Amino acid sequence: MNFKETVYNRHSTRDFSSKSVSTKDIHTIIDMAKMAPSWANDQVWKVVVATGKTLEKIKERHYQALLNGIPGQSEFPPLHRTGMGKQGQQNVTIWSNSLRTFLGKNAEQMAIDSAHLFNAPSVAYLLLPNSPSLWSAYDLGAFGQTLMLAATSIGIDSIPAAEFVQYPQDLHDILDVDNNYIFGIGIGLGYKKDNALINDFRSKRMNNSDFLTIKY
Repeated sequence: MNFKETVYNRHSTRDFSSKSVSTKDIHTIIDMAKMAPSWANDQVWKVVVATGKTLEKIKERHYQALLNGIPGQSEFPPLHRTGMGKQGQQNVTIWSNSLRTFLGKNAEQMAIDSAHLFNAPSVAYLLLPNSPSLWSAYDLGAFGQTLMLAATSIGIDSIPAAEFVQYPQDLHDILDVDNNYIFGIGIGLGYKKDNALINDFRSKRMNNSDFLTIKY
């Protein structure tokens, strides 16, 4: 798969099969991801991958918290739709309406999948030191995107989702991460479930003319 094919084949998988990701493939993905650019080369990121019984425990805690109505609160400041700019609000509205129309009578599927952390067999948690700068957040985003492209290039599906980090204290406890680090984002890794309708959904991207300006 060449680079252009990799970019266009990467998409968010929202329902994974039970097929596991090998430790060798996880190392291969991380080896590529760590080549992402980093401000002053500080490489400030930290990665903890949960799988097997550890991830089962995280999923159970997550699901029980939802059932008990415990509000999630990620360690990255949340951004409500009303806090977005006009462009962001429009894109979110288009995406959510398109998804509901696409799923039709199965519109509740996304919430079900989210509650079970998309059934991902592995989750890569990306962390930053406490009180990170915006430069560090940029670096973590570059690392995460490179990680997902690396996964796509070897046939592994992925999804970045705030849902993975909605209950950070449970993650600190289960993954034995001290409070010197905060959980930025989780990226589910695995192989898409072929008969899941939601995996066929593709979000639209803006035309270049909607956001690009070239000055001569």
